[in-house]
Amino acid sequence: MSVKGFDVGEALTSSFNILIKNPKILIPQLFSSLIFTIISGLSITPLLSGLEDWFLPILLTLLLTGLIVYTIVSGMYPLLVKDVIDGISPDLAAAANQAFKKVVSLVAASILVSIIVTIGLVLFIVPGLIFLTWFFYTIPALMLENKGALEAMSRSRSFARDKKLKTLAVIILLGLAALIGSLFSLLPFIGPIISFIIGLVVAAWASITQSYIYIKYATPPAL
Repeated sequence: MSVKGFDVGEALTSSFNILIKNPKILIPQLFSSLIFTIISGLSITPLLSGLEDWFLPILLTLLLTGLIVYTIVSGMYPLLVKDVIDGISPDLAAAANQAFKKVVSLVAASILVSIIVTIGLVLFIVPGLIFLTWFFYTIPALMLENKGALEAMSRSRSFARDKKLKTLAVIILLGLAALIGSLFSLLPFIGPIISFIIGLVVAAWASITQSYIYIKYATPPAL
């Protein structure tokens, strides 16, 4: 069960305020973004010049490392947001430790949701968008209610059932913000730096928003 609906503007504004008032919450996303950038740089050059047999295990290791870092960082945000809502200074170390303990479930949930949403988008766009809204809150459910991957996906679906359109609106607005940020990369010299910074902020904002909505509107309240 959950409180029906939510205010899209309030959710986005409150989430952004959490980020502005607690800038250290950006640190996990900064780390994840830097790791992704490094891995991409190390991977693209060999791929463009021809993938040697010896590089394949290295490439797979890099991709796995990136996935693990991404999922741990994703798992940190529900805990960090809950700290802020509870009036506590966000504890990055404690959040990282808890997310690391759930890394197997986090990775499993991320892979399952990605596969389901991708299949839905490729075969039938509308079902893919529905799946995207259903499972948008999987990570908060997993971290805040100590659930496994499948249980968290089920909980997210139940929570989002009466919030599909507003959840989709949140996803679209955050996606537009990310798209606008990416356009700055077309500018010479400083453009890519501006694009990276905006992308970093939007990624953190997205994680905070999904966590904020889940914490505020879940019934009973997420623990």
